[in-house]
Amino acid sequence: MAIESEMDRCASVFPPMPAILARLEQEMSSEWMNIARLGNLVRSDPALNTAVLKVANSPLLRGGHVITEVEEAIQRIGKDSLKALATVLALRKNNLPSAGLLGSSMDDFWRHSLLVAAGAVQIARSRTTDREILEQIWTAGLLHDLGALLEPLLYSEEFLAVDARVKELTESDERMSLTEIEREALGFDHARIGGIFAERGWKLSASVSALAGNWPDPTQVEPPFAAWAIRRADEAAQMLGMCWQPACTRAQSMETLPKEWGAGTASDPDLCRSSVERHIQLVNALIG
Repeated sequence: MAIESEMDRCASVFPPMPAILARLEQEMSSEWMNIARLGNLVRSDPALNTAVLKVANSPLLRGGHVITEVEEAIQRIGKDSLKALATVLALRKNNLPSAGLLGSSMDDFWRHSLLVAAGAVQIARSRTTDREILEQIWTAGLLHDLGALLEPLLYSEEFLAVDARVKELTESDERMSLTEIEREALGFDHARIGGIFAERGWKLSASVSALAGNWPDPTQVEPPFAAWAIRRADEAAQMLGMCWQPACTRAQSMETLPKEWGAGTASDPDLCRSSVERHIQLVNALIG
């Protein structure tokens, strides 16, 4: 089954790249980023403006006074949290299909996605300080499960087999990863769908698309440590219960990886777990 041809056939029902994200990204990547211009962009989206102020004044981040100006709120929550809020709010407006969530909720989906993005960047920071690489990991981590939402649209009949297999495992108390189930039914997994969508649908960079599409198998990415950071953050989030997937498909343990696998700091399961765990409160504030 050619994912590209199926995606072209269904292109009209896929969400476009939210305009606010492109404008924020352009401003944030500028060498002369201006907080006043950034504030004006946020104010142009009432829902985003409200969310930024809400998070900045949440118990997690609240300082000595209540913030009422969005520019100060942006400085308090940081650029990564601003991008996360903008992404989640914008994609929520698109009414993405929830059939691929196998009975879970969109809030659980975005909570997991944000946690994986934040955790993966934290893992990678112990290996590199390269801003471009960290931003690629952030974006790919945020979109790493997006293909699960698109899967039922592209392959409705095959997805029924995925759903049925998950129900069989649930009833028998057996366990199997979701990517393995998808590969049995379709020949590929939702990560692959998401990677192709990132490249063809949203015209994201080849680096981001490769990470989003191949994180379950980091050996397909060179160097592999960035993809390993996403995969290990995903596994840690599943173990911590911050996941939309059914329990029968979640990771239960993490082992130390061999050095020759190229995972770098992501080879350490304790570091991966702590990198994800430290962001749970922030993610809950962003989604809540």
